[in-house]
Amino acid sequence: MSSDVKGCASFCSIRTPVIGERALAGRTAPSVMNYSSEVSVVIPSYNGRKHLERCLSTLASEAPDAEVIVVDGQSTDGSAQLVRDKFPSVRLRSVRNHGWAHATNRGIELAERPYLLCLNSDAFITREALTAMRNRLHFSREVAAVAPMLNNEDGTRQALFGIWYWPTWKPITKPTSVPVLSGACIMTRRETYEAVGAFDENFFLYNEELDWCYRAKSLGFRLEILPVSMVHVGGGSTGKSPLLRLEEQRGFIYLSSKHWPTWVTSLLRQGMRIEGKIRKHLDGRPAHKAMWEALESTMAREAYLESPFQLSGRGVPSAIFRPAPGSSE
Repeated sequence: MSSDVKGCASFCSIRTPVIGERALAGRTAPSVMNYSSEVSVVIPSYNGRKHLERCLSTLASEAPDAEVIVVDGQSTDGSAQLVRDKFPSVRLRSVRNHGWAHATNRGIELAERPYLLCLNSDAFITREALTAMRNRLHFSREVAAVAPMLNNEDGTRQALFGIWYWPTWKPITKPTSVPVLSGACIMTRRETYEAVGAFDENFFLYNEELDWCYRAKSLGFRLEILPVSMVHVGGGSTGKSPLLRLEEQRGFIYLSSKHWPTWVTSLLRQGMRIEGKIRKHLDGRPAHKAMWEALESTMAREAYLESPFQLSGRGVPSAIFRPAPGSSE
C-alpha cells in the first residue's frame, strides 16, 4: 500500500464527536480534487497595498487554481486599483470599512468553493501549507478549522496570541489541538462555517476569530495548528496607537461578556480602568490622553464601548462609550 493511501486510511479512521456530527448532519464531504481548485481565498484589505501585491503574486504561484477574493474597505492607497490592473482574475468587492469580520463575511458570501481560507494581506501562503490545511479538513471531520505555524520574515516563529496560548519554544511535529487560531491564516469547510455562523461583526479589528473559535468548540469541534509554516509580516509588529489599543480593549470586553463568567468580565473592566488611569498621566499628547480618560470612565460606568472606528465622524473620545443596556444613562 502506498504512503498516500495509508495516510488517507489513517485520516478516515478518525471518529467524529457526536455533537460535531449533529452540527453537520445530512452533509457530505466533497470528493478529492485538485487542492487549490477547491479553495476560496478571502482577503480583507484596507490600505494594505504595501504587502497585497506580494500576497496575490504568491497565491498565483502557490495556488494557481484557487478562487481569490479581495474585499477592499475603501482604501486610499490604491489597493483596489492595483488588483484591477495587475490581478484581473481576482474578484474584487468594495465595501465600507466596518472591520475585519464585516469584510471577511462579505467575501465569503461571494465564495463558491468548498474550502474557505481567510488570509491577511500581509500573509504569504505556501503550496505545502495550503495542501496540508485542505487535506486535514477533508479527512478529519471533527476539526472545525486549521492554521499553519506563522513565521516572521527572519524565520523566527510567532507565538499564537502571545506565549499564553501557544509558546514559540514548543515544537509542533503533528496536527496539534489549540484553544484558538489566528485570523491571519485560517481555513475551514464551508459547511462548518455555516454551522458555526458568520464572524460577529460587532467586533471591528480584534478578537473576532477568537469568538468564532469559541463557538466552534462549543459545538464539539477541534481547532488545530499544523506542522507547516508560512510568513506573516504583520505578526512581527510591535506597539499600538491608543485608538487601536482602545479597540482591542473594547473587543476583549465584548468577547468576555459573550463567553466567560460575569466576574471575569468585571475583573477585566477593573484592570482596564486602572490602565486608563495610569496611561492618561503618562501620555502627554492631548488626543491620546483624552482616549485613556474615556477608557477609564467607560469601565467605571460599567458601560460597553462602541468601536471608535465606527463613529462616522462623531467626536472621539466623547462618543466612544454608551450606557450599558438597561441603565438610565
